[in-house]
Amino acid sequence: MPAFLALAMVPLVMPIIMVFGQPEMAILILLGISFLAALTGGSAIKGIIAGMLGLLISFIGYHSITGVHRFDFNATFLYDGIELIPIALGLFGLSELFHLVMRGRTAIAPKAGTTRLSDILVGVKDVWRHRWLWFRSTVIGYIIGIIPGVGAEVATWVCYGQAKQTSKHPEKFGTGMVEGVIAPEAANNAKEAGSLLTTMALGIPGSAIMALFLAAFLMVGVTPGPRMMVEHLPLALTLLLGIALANIVGGIICLFAAPHLVRVASVNLDFLFPGILSIALVGVYVATLSPMNFITVLIFGILGLLMKLYGYSRPALLLGFVLGGLFENYSLLSIKIYGPLFFARPIPLTLLVIMALLLSYPHLKRGINNLRRRFSQP
Repeated sequence: MPAFLALAMVPLVMPIIMVFGQPEMAILILLGISFLAALTGGSAIKGIIAGMLGLLISFIGYHSITGVHRFDFNATFLYDGIELIPIALGLFGLSELFHLVMRGRTAIAPKAGTTRLSDILVGVKDVWRHRWLWFRSTVIGYIIGIIPGVGAEVATWVCYGQAKQTSKHPEKFGTGMVEGVIAPEAANNAKEAGSLLTTMALGIPGSAIMALFLAAFLMVGVTPGPRMMVEHLPLALTLLLGIALANIVGGIICLFAAPHLVRVASVNLDFLFPGILSIALVGVYVATLSPMNFITVLIFGILGLLMKLYGYSRPALLLGFVLGGLFENYSLLSIKIYGPLFFARPIPLTLLVIMALLLSYPHLKRGINNLRRRFSQP
């Protein structure tokens, strides 16, 4: 259903995206990083720091417009910058392995047992019994997925919260209540269609997964943004239909494979760690053909672990890295065409105001609550 909602919105999105020029796109990229930094949990300041760090990392290497080598320390390996795949595998793959080892876990879920097909069918019946919750969470997840830079974390938690508020037994949430599983999972599936539409129409991914999609588009010479919806409309429609098909195929596979896949969680980390590490390193070498990227994966694996431990947003860093080149090009073109005050236009100013409100919202909310508490006291 979310994919068909996205298809229906394509004619509505087209007139909007056509008014976006270089200044609007430059500020929109900053807004996307701000959304991801502020809404993925933790400190918004730490999220902004992570996003800006991603932008700085994207500036490493030779810049074709200015002809300057930047931050490469005269190392030929860094002339072309750092590639996406080693960064992504390090931040989200290696760091998780390091974290499991640090926690002293022998397995992801040591007590995971076998699951019968009849148990899976009970879960299917539960979804049908709570079909209105599923429908409501699907719509909410799709709408949140449209917002640039928000990602899966926000959609799942929002839908979990609304499921708890509308439940007849909210006190049971957190104890295995099936409604607390249906709502976030429905949102997690639904937000991808909205996020993909935003990624293609505006060039701003709504999640870390869509950041990888954005990088894949750029690798094959397709630049996401307003022009993509005009020049590559058949490709965009095919991808949206592909999400619908992927959900159907994925559901069928999981229905029959889940009883066996659950056993993976009980495999000892002594076997999982070297296996996953070997697959990651082989994947990096196949993708980049450079053994030096093994060091890159290790460095970003350690960086990802530190960010996870100290509450910095890894998706924000990845988003900043992926969009860094586009942000730089849009900014330079905007300055050359419109001057240093290129953002002094209606749409960029509106986006800047939204960004300021988004980042200041926690402080404003805290101040309002303090005032209410003060005036409510006798």
